[in-house]
This record gives sequence, C-alpha cells and structure tokens, in this order.
Amino acid sequence: MTTITDARLDDELRATLGETRAARWASPRAPYSPRIDVAHRDGGPVAAALTSRRGATAAVKIVDVWWRDEADTAAAAALVDEIVARAEAAGDAAVKWEVPFGQELPSFAVERGFAPFAAPHPSAPGTLGSRGYVRWLLDVPHDEAPYYAQTTLYTCGAVSGLLAAEAAGEAGFGAADASRDVPVDGRPAPSLADRDLELAFWRRASNYPAIEPVGLGVVMRETLPADVPVEVFLDHDGPVLIESYSGFERDFRVELQAESLRQGEATGVPVHRTRIAIEEIARRVAGGDLALLLIDEAPMHGETGPHWVLAHAAGEGVIVIEDPWISSDEGETWVDSHELPIAHADLDRMVAWGEAGYRGVVFVGRR
Repeated sequence: MTTITDARLDDELRATLGETRAARWASPRAPYSPRIDVAHRDGGPVAAALTSRRGATAAVKIVDVWWRDEADTAAAAALVDEIVARAEAAGDAAVKWEVPFGQELPSFAVERGFAPFAAPHPSAPGTLGSRGYVRWLLDVPHDEAPYYAQTTLYTCGAVSGLLAAEAAGEAGFGAADASRDVPVDGRPAPSLADRDLELAFWRRASNYPAIEPVGLGVVMRETLPADVPVEVFLDHDGPVLIESYSGFERDFRVELQAESLRQGEATGVPVHRTRIAIEEIARRVAGGDLALLLIDEAPMHGETGPHWVLAHAAGEGVIVIEDPWISSDEGETWVDSHELPIAHADLDRMVAWGEAGYRGVVFVGRR
C-alpha cells in the first residue's frame, strides 16, 4: 500500500478512476488534510481511498473508495480497515462516509458498522448531491440532530438557532415541504419557505451582520414556548462583535445590543457574566440541554471569523456539533458539518472570540 498525503493524483490512478471520478478526487481540499491510500498488485493500483478531515475535530471522512473489479473488493475493504484503525489510534470519535447520488455504499461498509445519516434539509449546494453514513468509535448516545446549511455568509446564528428550536421539539426547517419543488430525477431541492425562515430569524436577531449572544437569546426566547428555558453566558460586560467598527457604524450596533439586553431583562432571559467552562458545557449538553456556541473558525478552517454552531450531544471527551457552514469550494459537503465531534481541548480554543477571548453561549432546554 502507498499513501499520497497531498492527495495529488498520479497519471496512472487518474486514468484508472476515469474522467468523472478523477475530477471529484482532484477537487481542491487543501485546508482539510486530504489523503489518498492506494493498494497495488502486479505493479498497478487495484484499490484506492480518498479521505479528508477538518482541523481540530475528532472525525475523518471517507470521500470515496474505488476498486478495480469484484476480485479486488477485499483490497478496498482492507483500506477502509486501515482508515478506521488510524482514526481509533488518533482518538477520533467517528469515521464518516460520503456517497454521491448515483453510487451505493458497499456491502462491506455496512458489515463494518457504517449506518446512514438522516437526509439534511436541502438548502446550500453542499446539501444536495450526496448521502452520508457514520461509524461511531466512541460511545456518545444521542438522537441525531436535524441539519440545514446556511445559504448566506451571515446567517449562521439564525440557522443554529432554528436547528436548536427543531431539536428542542418545535417547528423548524422543513415545516412547509409543500413549497419545495422536486426535480424529475428525484433529488431534493431547496425550499423557499425554509430560506424565508432563515432570513426572517436573522433580521430579528441581527446586529448587522453578526448575531451577538444576548440578541440570539432574546429571539430564542421569542421563538420557544415559555416552558423551554433559555439562558445566556457572556463573560464580557460591554458590547461584543464590534471590534472593527468606529463612529456611527459602532454606535448603532451598541444601541441595538443595549436594546437586546433590555428585552432580555423584560422577558426573563438570564444573562450570566461569568465564563463557563467547556466541561460544564459538556455536562449540560450530555444532560439534555442544547448549547449555541460563538466560535472562532480558525482551528477548523485556518481563517479567523466569528461563527455560531449548535452543540447537541456529549460523551467520552467530545462534544458533537451541527455546523451550518460548508466549505463546498474545498470539497466539503453536509457530511463534514453534520454530527461533528470535537474534543474538549479543541473546543476550548474555538469558543473564544477576539483579543479579549470572550465566550458566548446560549443554552436552550428541551421539552
């Protein structure tokens, strides 16, 4: 077996894969550690596997597995066994498998415990072309969360909040499926009603364009029934997410945040100014709470930016999130962003924003 760690296809493997499949394998994935493992026999490739993984996460994704013919199925299965073994040695919580529409998961994958994810709500392009499967390596008992990918650069907070509402047992994305056009090939198509919901939530919570923790907590309170608790932790006394603004651009956002704080007090949303530990977030999420987390994207994507994700399960040293962002230009799909486990130490680095490193968390209870 040989390994091509930079995932550049050599001419022999490219020709063997065929033009269409080789184009998928050659898609740029540089931020996400692409790796190609190849099994050879008699001087030529008989099986190959392409994997990728986000930085600072506890999962690896099998992008594709190829084998020459039926006689080489065992070689392909051995490559998958090697991928799983490496993941276990690295302390990963899960191995995922992405299967494009038109292909099927091989039977040896089912025999090795790969189980299907529920289909995502179709939205951004990365949700439309593939099915997903997972083999959990750590014991994190939980119900699978719903998934929807943000359709704009700025609606991560709105999407995370709506996914939290859906996970909490309330209406969310997909409630108006009748408005969805289904193409003749049967593949899912985005719902205009879902996108309207995404944008309407953002308008209500926005600090233009970001959503700050108190404002998100207020709109979650407005969205959920009174018996579903909402609670905010933000270890910063002043306005947040305005570091790059001055003059009027800063002043009107400060005023909006002051209004959100007033609304929170009026509607009974507790705002704690103490820093909550990752271990406490894990304890509460494992106990059934949902946690909306303000993170810095840099550990996962190599680029700094404020971003909201939803934590919905925890166990064995990891917290499982739904990330509404898909880097589809770098080969990601919803399989990367859905049911994504992250180790406590890595999440501790992520859930901190700006030079002050403040931590914003919105807890939502379940019925």
